[in-house]
Amino acid sequence: MEIQVEGRPSYPMATIKLAKGESIVVEGSSMLGMGPGLSVETTFNGAQGGGVVEWLTAMFVGIVRKYMAGETMFVNVFKARTDGAEVMIAPAMVGDLIDIELDGTRKVTVQAGSFLASSPTVKQRLIWGGLGMLFSGEGAFFLECSGKGHLLINAYGGIEEIPIDGEYLIDDGHVVAWEGKLTYQRKSGGGLKATLLSGEGRLLRFKGKGTVWIQTRNLSSLVQWIVPFFKG
Repeated sequence: MEIQVEGRPSYPMATIKLAKGESIVVEGSSMLGMGPGLSVETTFNGAQGGGVVEWLTAMFVGIVRKYMAGETMFVNVFKARTDGAEVMIAPAMVGDLIDIELDGTRKVTVQAGSFLASSPTVKQRLIWGGLGMLFSGEGAFFLECSGKGHLLINAYGGIEEIPIDGEYLIDDGHVVAWEGKLTYQRKSGGGLKATLLSGEGRLLRFKGKGTVWIQTRNLSSLVQWIVPFFKG
């Protein structure tokens, strides 16, 4: 599998070339175009190749991902019937896209809505983010991605990497993903006044050693900016 990302950081797309028999799992409605030699199967995430129990489990996870994690319910699995089969994909929002290669030992936890595609050998597990995340508007679940293969994640704005060794506070609307020996907890940035007047109150405090990927723009802030134009 060869992946080339172009157009970063504002209007990226990924061109994926597959060898015969290889496949890529892609979020629904993300395909821009594809060449010949590909088969496409639309399914609940995690259901491809499994039995009835696995399919029912994947259906439940797909429903949760749609209504609680802000993602699409279905994924498309593109499988190459010939060498060099090509598919182009891109996220719906303006913003960055990166390809993280998992080696079987790394675990990357991804914020709701930031998963774009992965190798089928990358396993995904839903993680409950807590009631605080549910009411923050940023999604109640995270995706813990592990295994071996490619993981493509997208963001609104540019993606920046922050190495952490100790403690770091990040606005929860800017967190895209993280890995390593990190724990997190929600924290108020400056009390009720700061939260209500400045919007700087919703933070995640990371502790430990690892890496956090952040997005330079906040989708919730964009929504708040747009909504007044639809009033009146």
